Amino acid sequence: MKKTFTKKRSAFSLIELSIVLIIIGLLIAGVTGGASLIKSSELRSVMGEARGYSVAVNAFYTQYNALPGDFNSTLAYGTAGNGDNYIKYYDGTLSESANAWLQLKAIGAIDSITSITLVSAATAGPVYGSTAPASKIKSSGWIFSTLGGTNNYVVLTGPVAVATAAAEADTLATGALTPADALSIDSKIDDGIATTGKVVGNVIAAGNDAVSDSTTCYNTTTATYAARTERTCAVAYRVDVNS
Repeated sequence: MKKTFTKKRSAFSLIELSIVLIIIGLLIAGVTGGASLIKSSELRSVMGEARGYSVAVNAFYTQYNALPGDFNSTLAYGTAGNGDNYIKYYDGTLSESANAWLQLKAIGAIDSITSITLVSAATAGPVYGSTAPASKIKSSGWIFSTLGGTNNYVVLTGPVAVATAAAEADTLATGALTPADALSIDSKIDDGIATTGKVVGNVIAAGNDAVSDSTTCYNTTTATYAARTERTCAVAYRVDVNS
């Protein structure tokens, strides 16, 4: 009589499938958690950079009784500013922002730029790492500005275009952070309100309202940061002396 043999089919048991699913879940959690840690580290570095440049401005003022870039005398690098106590990004004649980085480099207060040649904002925008400090945030860096007002700020911004007319950086800055990231920074070191305090947001398209415009950092009526995922915020940190 011919014997018949039944092949035993192998398959994952419920226990094995459960273990596989647990491992996949742990991997996903690890990747997500790692991305969150990287983001937190980047935002902490932004806060550290801003504070460092504020310290540098105060150190310069202590030494010369004037603000860098605005100082109406020449140093090893840069040229003389107009001495009006404002570090303007561009006033139609000189980029005091670019001049400020050179004067801070001249006294050894910063080492985050490599260029020692003053470039007018009407000729070229800042080159991060060369004519202006780069940030840990990708494709962004730091400039000085009054934001068209009466305070001096160091501003985290994306690429800045050539100034075609006398214009402050509030009209030239571009997005470097999402509104959520800007709020995180503002809440940690200031009041969490986009228009007041030591840290302020910068509406990229001046006059727009965050409810209706995707290029806006915050709602200009309520001063609350927008619920958006685009990089629509340039964040400014006040660097007035003893501020």
